[in-house]
Amino acid sequence: MESTWEQRDLPVLKAIVELTEEGLPHVARADVTERTGLDDDVVRAAYFALYGEQPPFCKFSDLSTLAGSDIDWARDPTGHARRTAGGWPTSESLADRIVAAFDDAARQTHDPEERARLIRAAEAVGGIGKGVVTGVLTKVLTEGV
Repeated sequence: MESTWEQRDLPVLKAIVELTEEGLPHVARADVTERTGLDDDVVRAAYFALYGEQPPFCKFSDLSTLAGSDIDWARDPTGHARRTAGGWPTSESLADRIVAAFDDAARQTHDPEERARLIRAAEAVGGIGKGVVTGVLTKVLTEGV
């Protein structure tokens, strides 16, 4: 089976989050179709794929008709949706940013000893320590500790 995530579902989710951030309280499927350039049937399929996800990505309309059911809009993207779409940080992305900050600082310093310490710190966080840093950041992001 071919993955639909990268080509269909993720672009639709990103469009929902972006359009919500731009002030649309209910993101109509037509708006997502326009934003993504995907065919309406493709966006409809993505809405149905995202609809039942747990934890939920957002709230969707569920308009039952005699011909079946359809989803016409999405609203209220969750933090899970925002992190997945890249609008909010994940613990992994924050750990990567910490490593990048150490690397940048190492490149900018003129002190060889400081550069060596910063490189070792980046290697420690980026290697085995990344799992520990990710765990700590997950706790901070989820529990606010």
